Amino acid sequence: MKVDFDNSLLHKGKILVTASRANFAYSDQQLWRETLDFQITSGERIAIKGANGSGKTTLIRMILGDLQPSAGSIERADFKSIYIDQDYSLIDNSSTVYSQAWKYNSGGLPEHDIKTRLNRFLFTREYWDKPCINLSGGEKMRLALCSLAIATQAPDMIILDEPTNNLDIQNIGILTAAINEYRGTLLVISHDLHFLQEIGVDRELTLG
Repeated sequence: MKVDFDNSLLHKGKILVTASRANFAYSDQQLWRETLDFQITSGERIAIKGANGSGKTTLIRMILGDLQPSAGSIERADFKSIYIDQDYSLIDNSSTVYSQAWKYNSGGLPEHDIKTRLNRFLFTREYWDKPCINLSGGEKMRLALCSLAIATQAPDMIILDEPTNNLDIQNIGILTAAINEYRGTLLVISHDLHFLQEIGVDRELTLG
C-alpha cells in the first residue's frame, strides 16, 4: 500500500512546543506531582506513556492549545496538527465514505483519483456510499489515513491516541506502513511496545 503522504513544510529540528514547569489543576488539585519540562522539535517521534488517569489526554490538549496550564507555561510555535483520538472524531459519521474523503480534497483531485486512493485503503466500490457511522474502528482508522493522504499538504504533527486498540493485525499493518511514510512530527499514546518499535519512536514522555 502506497500512502503518498506529503512531507511537512517545517524544517527538521524546529522547536514546536516548550513546556516550563507546567501543570494542570482539576478542582484545585494539581494533576502531576512533578511539573513538566520538555521540548518537542519537528521530526521527532515521541511516545507519551503513563498509567490510566495520569493525564496523557490532558497533556495532549495542552500541547494542542485546547487547555492552558494552571501553573508554569507551554509555548507553541505555529504548526498544523491532526489528532486521531480513540473515537475517530476526525470522521463525520453523517457522511458517506466517499464524501468524507472528498472533504479533504483541497488540491482539486478529480473524482477518479479520490476513488483510486479509497481503493488503496481497501474501500472498494461497494463502500463508497456506505455511511461512516456503520464503519468498524479499523475502517474508520483507514478512512482517516486516506483522508490525510488526499489532503494537499500533510499536517506538521500527527497525534495518535491508543491507535492499535480494537484493530486487527491487517489494520495495524496498514497503520504502521502509513505512519512510516509520514515525515512530520509524531506523538503517540500507546502501550503497544511492538507498534512503537515498528514506527521508530525516538523517545518517551512518561507521566505519573
